[in-house]
Parts: sequence; C-alpha cells; structure tokens
Amino acid sequence: MASFNDGHGPVVLLDTNILINAASEPFDIVHQLRVMGFTRVAVPSSVLWELEAISQGRSRKLGRFARLAIKIASAFEHIDLSPVKASVDEEIIAAAKEGGHTVATSDAAMRRRLRAAGIAVLYLKDGRLIIEGDD
Repeated sequence: MASFNDGHGPVVLLDTNILINAASEPFDIVHQLRVMGFTRVAVPSSVLWELEAISQGRSRKLGRFARLAIKIASAFEHIDLSPVKASVDEEIIAAAKEGGHTVATSDAAMRRRLRAAGIAVLYLKDGRLIIEGDD
C-alpha cells in the first residue's frame, strides 16, 4: 500500500480503539483523514502490540476486527514512542503533549483526558471523524 504520509502538516496519532472502530464500522478512516487535510498519521508500536494481543484473545469477533485493524494500520507510519510505564494511553498522551500532536480515539474516557490536557482530539460520531479542541 502506498505511504499515507507526505512529511508535511500536523501529526495525528491513532489509538487502538479508533483502529478497531475503523475495522468494525462502515467508515473509511484513510479517506476521512485525507478529506480533513491530515497527511501525517502515525500508529505507535505499542498500539500495534495491543492489537496483536487482542487478535490472539478469546473473542473471535474482536480478534477478527483486531487483525483487520492491523491491516488498516499498514497505511500509516509506525513509530516508537518514549515508553511510559503506566499504559499505552499514557504513552500516547505524553507524546501528543510533547509533540503538539492530535490524537484520534473512540474511547470517551481517553477523549476527556486528552481534552483536559489541552490536546486536540479526533473522534467518531455518526460514521464521521469530528475534531475537538483544534484551537
């Protein structure tokens, strides 16, 4: 698959939840990000590891979505973030704060934490990506 990133513009970090939703819901995350003008999108390695673990888990349906999410993630740059001992979410929040990145998530609790930290958030609503806090 051709590279999504052209090296210019703001970076969007994708979390596990948004990729699972991209695999399970009828929306094209690649197309929507491009339409919104985002040309630099990255998937942290820790998100890929989390998806791999989910794909091996007990739920066959969720495992299938996780495997599809890994394929969707191949359209984007894969990056290593500075490890944070707490969680993948903490790692993403720290990287977004440090780099001024936007985060795409479908996790409501994560969304609240990102907004409280002053980080712009992309989230899914009615099959479309919406940006919140791009001030």
